[in-house]
Amino acid sequence: MMIRKLTLQDYDAADKLMQHLHNLHFEARPDLYVAKEHPYSLEEYEEKVTSEQFISLAAEEDGEVVGICFVELRDRSLMVEMPVAMMNALCVDEAHQRKGIATKLFEEATKLAREAGAKRLDLMLWGFNNTARAFYEKIGMKEQRRILEREL
Repeated sequence: MMIRKLTLQDYDAADKLMQHLHNLHFEARPDLYVAKEHPYSLEEYEEKVTSEQFISLAAEEDGEVVGICFVELRDRSLMVEMPVAMMNALCVDEAHQRKGIATKLFEEATKLAREAGAKRLDLMLWGFNNTARAFYEKIGMKEQRRILEREL
């Protein structure tokens, strides 16, 4: 298994993984997510894989992209002037889960974010996603804040 930068040629494979991730969110929260055939348009994807503002990684096994990770580099956090990295997506194909692929993607994204000057890596986790919560806690992520909601 190899971790490498995503390329434009990886769009179909990355799109398939992003569709899976998006559908998990849509099924759990149809009040907040809309059904989308392509979570990232080709143009949005191209920006993520060509811009220095993003870290876009693929996990490849036997010539197949089996995992992806997208991280946005930001000049500041919400409150203070401090470069941060915001992980927008981390997804591994279900048939390849529990093999350490997500951990390797996360570690490489963290390394590259640190090299780019980020002082912290943030990510948002939905309350329904217990599998992701367990993974992130296992690799040392700590809760930063909670966002609460109430239907009106």
